[in-house]
Amino acid sequence: MLLNIENFSLILKGSDGKQLPVLDHVNLSVKPGECLGIAGESGSGKTVLALSIMGLIPAASVFSRSGGISFRDQDLVNLAEEKLRKIRGTGISMVFQEPMSAMNPLLTLYEQIAETVRAHLSNLSEKEVGNKVDSALRRAGFDEPWKILRAYPHQLSGGMRQRAMLAMAIVLEPPLIIADEPTTALDAALQVQLLAEFRIAVKEKGHSLLFISHDLGVIRTLADHLAVLYSGSLIEYGPAGAVLSSPAHPYTFALVSSLPRLIKEKKLPHTIPGHLPSPDCRPTGCVFSDRCIRVRENCRKEIPGKTKISSDREVRCFYPL
Repeated sequence: MLLNIENFSLILKGSDGKQLPVLDHVNLSVKPGECLGIAGESGSGKTVLALSIMGLIPAASVFSRSGGISFRDQDLVNLAEEKLRKIRGTGISMVFQEPMSAMNPLLTLYEQIAETVRAHLSNLSEKEVGNKVDSALRRAGFDEPWKILRAYPHQLSGGMRQRAMLAMAIVLEPPLIIADEPTTALDAALQVQLLAEFRIAVKEKGHSLLFISHDLGVIRTLADHLAVLYSGSLIEYGPAGAVLSSPAHPYTFALVSSLPRLIKEKKLPHTIPGHLPSPDCRPTGCVFSDRCIRVRENCRKEIPGKTKISSDREVRCFYPL
């Protein structure tokens, strides 16, 4: 197994001293050459999980954490920062949701990517560094990289910045790429182009991909398996096509039903009543109980365990669909 997350829980410190449980006993794994999609509303814990894998949650913000995260059987949770830096880039890389906040505004595009190469491959000549930068940019969809090498982030369009982030992520050929909502701010044409690059990275280059999105349509085109998070809990997991075609958890069903569709009938997408609970006000029982249309009395009092639907599908619900 390339990446293994086992019973991982994380409680952060609130600004007012409150404890904020943001992840609750999450179990996930990513195999070599696999794309795992993670879906859920904003605030469900997707980005926090990604940052936990990368070791980018500030220690001062953590109240407690338990369980494990391992990459190639190496524990990441308790790994020293110096060793984590060596894994970032060469082992695991991340494409952030907002490239303007992730890129250094004072460095040119060439320096942004070259800096990553030099940090991990100090024995390369500058010409070899330049060749790697050129190759990564071409793979990320830039046909003529030399035209934008000296550009600063603010001089690039949104789509170009996002593709530049992809180039930074793949320049060292890491086995695992984490992409956090990489297509959110892009128009449809750029989304298609960027998704094609991710597909090539996984299917042709053999990378594994952890793809985080609230857009189920995007996940359907890319992911092999899908994990659905709600309020920090993993509530459904299985092959992406099966989960989206016949969701078992009422929340997953509600997400799928809320997708806009090109149909002849004039039907509006369904909405999910209520809102995601804040981390310090989660329901006592099932985390979805206060919004679920199938809720029963025991749902409000007890936390459901995992139910196996098939050999590779599971759901955390007392009354799955």
